[in-house]
Amino acid sequence: MKEEKVSPVVITVIALMIVLGLAAFFKKEEVARVSWILLKNPELSMRIYPNAELAMQIGNHYFNTDGNGNYNLAKARAAFEKALSIDSMVPDAWHQLARIDFLESNFGGALEKINTQIELHGNSFMASYYMRGLIYAYRKEFGDAEKDFQTYIASDKKNWAAHNDLAWVYFEEGKYAEAKKVAQNGLLFNANNPWLWNMVGISLMNLGKLDAAHAALLKALEEVRVLDENDWHRAYPGNNPLLASQGLMKMRQSIEFNIGIIVGKRL
Repeated sequence: MKEEKVSPVVITVIALMIVLGLAAFFKKEEVARVSWILLKNPELSMRIYPNAELAMQIGNHYFNTDGNGNYNLAKARAAFEKALSIDSMVPDAWHQLARIDFLESNFGGALEKINTQIELHGNSFMASYYMRGLIYAYRKEFGDAEKDFQTYIASDKKNWAAHNDLAWVYFEEGKYAEAKKVAQNGLLFNANNPWLWNMVGISLMNLGKLDAAHAALLKALEEVRVLDENDWHRAYPGNNPLLASQGLMKMRQSIEFNIGIIVGKRL
C-alpha cells in the first residue's frame, strides 16, 4: 500500500493551529518563540510578540550565522532593523547590518554602521574592530585597517583569520616582510592553515626567496586540498554558503598559479 505524504500546506495549518492553541494558555513571548520554531514566519512571530532579542534570532537565522539557517540577506537586514526599532541598544545589530552592507560592497554604509556599533558599545564586542579593519582594507585605507586588526588581535591573539587579514593588508601595501611575519605568527596557533601558508608563500615570493616560497605554497596546496565546503563557510561566515565550492576552487587555482610562476622563474 502506497504511503500518502502530508502536504506542506496541511503541516503549516496544523502548526498554526498549535500556535493559536498555545496562545490561550501561555505568555505571548513563549507563543512567539514557538511560532518561529514551528512556522519560520518572521512577520507572524513579531506580530505576536515584537521583541528585539527574537528579531535578532530571526536575523541571524537568515544570515545563516550558525550554518543551519536559510540564507537571505534582505530578510536578515529587515530583522536586524526591526530589532533596533524595538531597542536601539541591541548589542550587535549595527555590527550585523555593517556586515551585510560589506557583503553587498556598500563600504560607505558599512563603515557608518560599524562606527555606530563601536560608538554605542565600545569594546564590549571586539569583533567590530575586526569588521572595521576589513571595511577599511577594502576602501584601501590601509593605515586605519592595520590599527583595527592590531586592536582585535590584542584581544584574541590566537585568531588565525585576523593574522591572515592583517598580513593581507601589509601585502597590499608592499610590506612583504611584515606580511610574512604576521602570517607566520598565525601559524604558531594554526600550523596547517592553508590561508596562512599561502600568505607566507606569496610574501616570500615577492621577497625573492623562491625556494622557501615554493615550499610554503606546496604546503598551502596540500592543506587546501583537504578542506571541504563546511571548512570554507566557517572561514567566511555570513557569505552565501552556495559559493563555498567556487571559493575553494579559486583558492586552489590561485595557489597553483603562484607555484607555476616560481617554477617558471627557476627554468
